[in-house]
Amino acid sequence: MRDAYGHDLAYVHDAGFGDLARSAATVLLRALTESGRDRGLVVDLCCGSGLLARELSSAGYEVLGIDISGALLALARERAPDGRFREESILSAEIPACVAVAATGECFNYLFDESNSRETLHSLLRRIHTALEPGGVLIFDAAEPGRVPGSGPHQSHAQGQDWAVLASAEEDRAHETLTREITTFRRVGDLYRCSEETHRLRLIPTHDLLDQLQGLGFEVQTFHRYDNLQLPPGLVGFLARKSPKTYLGSSVAPLVGTKVWIDSFLHCQTTQHSSRGQTE
Repeated sequence: MRDAYGHDLAYVHDAGFGDLARSAATVLLRALTESGRDRGLVVDLCCGSGLLARELSSAGYEVLGIDISGALLALARERAPDGRFREESILSAEIPACVAVAATGECFNYLFDESNSRETLHSLLRRIHTALEPGGVLIFDAAEPGRVPGSGPHQSHAQGQDWAVLASAEEDRAHETLTREITTFRRVGDLYRCSEETHRLRLIPTHDLLDQLQGLGFEVQTFHRYDNLQLPPGLVGFLARKSPKTYLGSSVAPLVGTKVWIDSFLHCQTTQHSSRGQTE
């Protein structure tokens, strides 16, 4: 198991890169409202510093957040004190019965748990499908091959009042992996502390995820926008719904799978880097 989001990077990520999680929360709340689910448990995989969890908790939902980073979870517990949080790998986590699952910020791509493979991810998706109530929602985004633009390393930087971050991302196209070298500077007193992390991701072709989701019985639509937030190149959004058998006591037709629904409901653009992807 690799180290993931230590104290300095967790602080920087929370301070400067929360737009994706907040925008995804808006989309998920809208999906739950349309489903007639104004209460219930939402499982937030790779919950990070609790930005999405806070929005769901404030709206009256129970929240269970799961993340591999203790530093991020410490922030999440402060931000969403009514939520429950567990420190563990999402690939082996038990998923309880719930109305929705969120996994934003390239959650399914990260190789902090090196057992991440097509088989272990498929097992997780199957457990999610089993845990969701009929009509329940799975929302996530995933990095696909081509996540790093151009050829060679792609470098970026950002800064805030008391922090700065430098990142270099390089894609191995032959093996469909991505490596990010991240250096953070965080002010401590009158000085700045330097920390470094290396993150590796397994890039997943969109068609492969679609095949897996549809094979499990999900109705699924892809998109490139969370509400008003355009996703960067190579990051694809997914909204999947477990087919409803009964819905508030009566049978209903599936809502997902039509462009009309996804455009009017999510305000997303259908087409063919997390909050974490944008950090780096």
